[in-house]
Amino acid sequence: MSKKSVNRAITVRFSTSDYNRIVHDAEQKNESVAEHIRTIVASHYEQISLDQRFIDLERKVTSRIFSIVCAVANLSDHEREIARQRVVGGNQ
Repeated sequence: MSKKSVNRAITVRFSTSDYNRIVHDAEQKNESVAEHIRTIVASHYEQISLDQRFIDLERKVTSRIFSIVCAVANLSDHEREIARQRVVGGNQ
């Protein structure tokens, strides 16, 4: 993790088992507990970003596959709209 200016504190209470795990993991990585928690938080936000990127990619791929299938099936605009409504209705 990059060394950012850290000047704000948050107090968090953990169960004994979570606390011991965090301290143990920090020691294994040769980090301070605070730095380890910062790394955990940063990883969490990065994971959220990756999850959203995968969702966006899935939508894009699905849309392209749908367009290809419609083109191969030689669907008219009206037939394509009916098929789109069926697909959208089937995913709800």
